[in-house]
Amino acid sequence: MNRTIRLLSAASLLFPVAATAQKGNSTKEGYALSWDKTIAVVPDSLQNGAFKLPAWTIAVHEADANDVMGWWMADMQAVSTAVTKGKPAKAMGLRVPQLPDAAMAAASSVQEKKANLVKLTVAFAANDSMPTSTMDGQEAYMRTLAVKYNRSVVQAQIAAYEKQLAKAGDKLTDTKGDVAKSQSRITKSNGQLEKIKAKRAKVERDNAHVSGDIAGREKKFALSNDPKDLQKLTKAREKLAKGESSLAKLMQQEAKVQGDLAKEQGRLESTAGKAEDRGATKEEVQRVVDALKRKHDSIQ
Repeated sequence: MNRTIRLLSAASLLFPVAATAQKGNSTKEGYALSWDKTIAVVPDSLQNGAFKLPAWTIAVHEADANDVMGWWMADMQAVSTAVTKGKPAKAMGLRVPQLPDAAMAAASSVQEKKANLVKLTVAFAANDSMPTSTMDGQEAYMRTLAVKYNRSVVQAQIAAYEKQLAKAGDKLTDTKGDVAKSQSRITKSNGQLEKIKAKRAKVERDNAHVSGDIAGREKKFALSNDPKDLQKLTKAREKLAKGESSLAKLMQQEAKVQGDLAKEQGRLESTAGKAEDRGATKEEVQRVVDALKRKHDSIQ
């Protein structure tokens, strides 16, 4: 296979799937909810000053070029004596067991906005101008990086949604607490209402009895015109007045409790509806987290 055909093959492996991402299978931020890409390591070249070195290119989907380069440099710091930024970035004194012939590595990243991916191109060399004597282990090593970095992207997506899940859970817990408080206040108000109604019924019975007593005493006093009968009639009327005052107060209390109860019922309905909505939101965020975790595990 000549060089032109190999590069065309590289382009076809890297871009077509990303360009046809399914809109219905993504989050509001645009994160795909499933992994339908291909991990590909394709032959390429990298310009290092005046020298062009053979290289490998991988795609890191839904990524930022600066992040990908940062991950690569962090990895190289653990297996080299010096890492420098630049175009390309370089790792000198490379000591990677899988790459016994490579003394240095150079890398560049390119953001492909339309395809929503980053191309990471890495060259392994003996020095700045000379490629390694063999490319043994390089493709497999790059594939390991491709899996690692694509998983890193999805892990960040999972972390973002797990934060949302925690917030959704806190909001739902708070709302459920408000529902419980409303229910408790309603139960208490209903209890108060029953007590007031019982008191009112008793006062109404007592007032009816006193009214009957007054009617009898009025008749008796009309016949006797006795001051003692008048005194008893006056006391009965005073008692009825007090009873009617008590009844009026109880009716006011009853109206107030019923008003409070109606307001609390309205709050309960509103809060219960909010709890239902927040429960649905939490379930939706959980669904996204689960989907992203499956996506992460599918990257192999």
